[in-house]
Amino acid sequence: MRKIIISFFAFIAFYNFAEAGNFVYPFDKVSDPKCRFSAWNTLSENCKISIPRIEKWDYTKYKNNTNYRRIYSILWGSTYDYWWDVWYGSHLGVDIATSAGTPVRSIWDWEVIVANWLAWRWNSVTIKHKLNNWTYVYSNYSHLNKIFAKKWDIKAWETIWEVWSTWNSYWNHLHFQIDITNQSHPYWYSVCSKWVDIFDVVNDGMCRDFLTANTIDPILFLESNWEFKAIEDIKQMQDKTEKINKQNIKTREQILDEEIAEFLKIHSFKLNTWVSGNNLIVWKNYITKLNVLYFNRLFSWNLPGTWIAFEYDKTAVKVFPEKAIAVDNWFREITITWLKSGAQTINLKLGKQTVWSITINFYKWAELGNPTDASFIIKSNIALWDEKLAWIVFKTKFWSKQIYIPYDGTYKVKSLSGKVKFCNVSRKKVRKCNNSELVEELTFRYDDTLFWVLLFNVIPLDYSPIKLTLSKEWKKYDIARMKSQTTISNPNNLDKSYLYFNENISALKKWLLRLDSWYLLQDREIIWKQVKEIITNYLSYEFLRSWDNYTRKTQIISKINQIKTNFKTLDDYKKFNRAEFAKVIFDNLWLDLVKNNDKVFIDETWDHKDYITTLRVKYKFAWKDQFKDRYFQKDKNITIWEALYLVEKINSASNWSLVFTGR
Repeated sequence: MRKIIISFFAFIAFYNFAEAGNFVYPFDKVSDPKCRFSAWNTLSENCKISIPRIEKWDYTKYKNNTNYRRIYSILWGSTYDYWWDVWYGSHLGVDIATSAGTPVRSIWDWEVIVANWLAWRWNSVTIKHKLNNWTYVYSNYSHLNKIFAKKWDIKAWETIWEVWSTWNSYWNHLHFQIDITNQSHPYWYSVCSKWVDIFDVVNDGMCRDFLTANTIDPILFLESNWEFKAIEDIKQMQDKTEKINKQNIKTREQILDEEIAEFLKIHSFKLNTWVSGNNLIVWKNYITKLNVLYFNRLFSWNLPGTWIAFEYDKTAVKVFPEKAIAVDNWFREITITWLKSGAQTINLKLGKQTVWSITINFYKWAELGNPTDASFIIKSNIALWDEKLAWIVFKTKFWSKQIYIPYDGTYKVKSLSGKVKFCNVSRKKVRKCNNSELVEELTFRYDDTLFWVLLFNVIPLDYSPIKLTLSKEWKKYDIARMKSQTTISNPNNLDKSYLYFNENISALKKWLLRLDSWYLLQDREIIWKQVKEIITNYLSYEFLRSWDNYTRKTQIISKINQIKTNFKTLDDYKKFNRAEFAKVIFDNLWLDLVKNNDKVFIDETWDHKDYITTLRVKYKFAWKDQFKDRYFQKDKNITIWEALYLVEKINSASNWSLVFTGR
């Protein structure tokens, strides 16, 4: 019983409040025009503004205000072409543009009589309001998304739906209309406009008598603030509304052009096939993605202007859809189907502006199986015996990169000038070559490549510039040549003034130690990791010099495997003195020692004497410093360039292959 009494008094309160006056605008806040293409729930507070009033329904006062023109996009009694040319058209209500999802409120209390989907108006709500003397008007809200109102519920200024975009809408907006007769709602020209296009009805000012007989200007109705006793009073005030001549205001196109220009200052467009080289097969459907970026972040929602349109040759390609008004969920799927082979360009146009262009190549399998051109991708300068990655990618007949498209035959890479070695690293996780993999001419088929791109390492053996060529096996002509040469230089910070320059260069040519980002770092103290590299690389070098001596090759392979096993547990960053390094070299390269009691160097004693004596006697070894005649300086940590010098001195003093006993 108590609940019934409370509900009754609540009803009386609403009723009396409605009688008191003061209708409200259907929005509390709208989006700032520059922000309204993003969804309401993504906007910052800076992008939400109180809805501006058109005070005293004085349209002439605001006709040149761009923000007003963009918020109140089409006025009652205007045309679709000019929007604010009041009394020249037959638009039934006022369109208020704002972000999708903007909360819409009832302008006053009373009875919800329509709350559902209505054909081209999509979701619509109609509320019946009682005025003085029991006169009724009907406020209509169309192009809605979610509807929270239910029929017969009494509402008072509450949020009961959200803005959306439907039918003849170029963006999210509310179509707000006031009906004054109890016909179908929202009122529509169902009689006078029969068989006539709605654009012609509105733009030509047709059905004007029906407009004034069944609806009133919504802005005038809100701004009059109950200064009337009957609907006829409103009509008399309405008749006094000043006409706005079309020649005195901007056209719809001008407003849209300004809006598009502002939009493009902070938004950009991308249409990607997600296929390398944009090479697509004829008659296959490809689903691409249209993205809009807002300050380089993915944007989702409406676009300014009429729509984004795709411009292309319709005899060669099909695009669906041909136009898009919105990008939902951060992208818009676009289906592309090519009708014939060839290169075609698709332009994306927003209004008059081309915002993105993409050239796509459609082909038949038979057209690309025998490529006749290719591109080299290689550095313009490489250090001597440095190992650098290079690419070869074939070109299609459209001059695009032939990626993911197989080709026939065997191809060969070689250098026209300069001594160079190659190895194919397309299928390697760690793209480094072993000595045994190096070749002077690199042959390959598409199965040897990575996605039909050849990745190979280039190692220069001397200072001659490199110029590579690509040919097909059994063909006399080259498919492609490098357009410019690659020059060869010494490693950084290594020049002829160094004491051990010649020996270091000779060691690099044998690939005893690889460069570290173009640097030899020759004056740094050597570490165990580099010592292992020198030993295994020299054994690999000996393997290549063994030619057809399979016994020796077997011994070398066994020794390399043994070294890798024995060295695995040692600290990679351990440093060596000169005597320790000499011992490691002799022990692991199977070199014979000279054993006697002779002594020339003052420190040629104790446990490393035989190694120092052998270097002095057999290999005529001495350091190139001021102590060279008196000291070996066996306890001094050895540097990289000193280590390479020692190894090269052993090699140059005699034929290493002869002293290499294989014990």
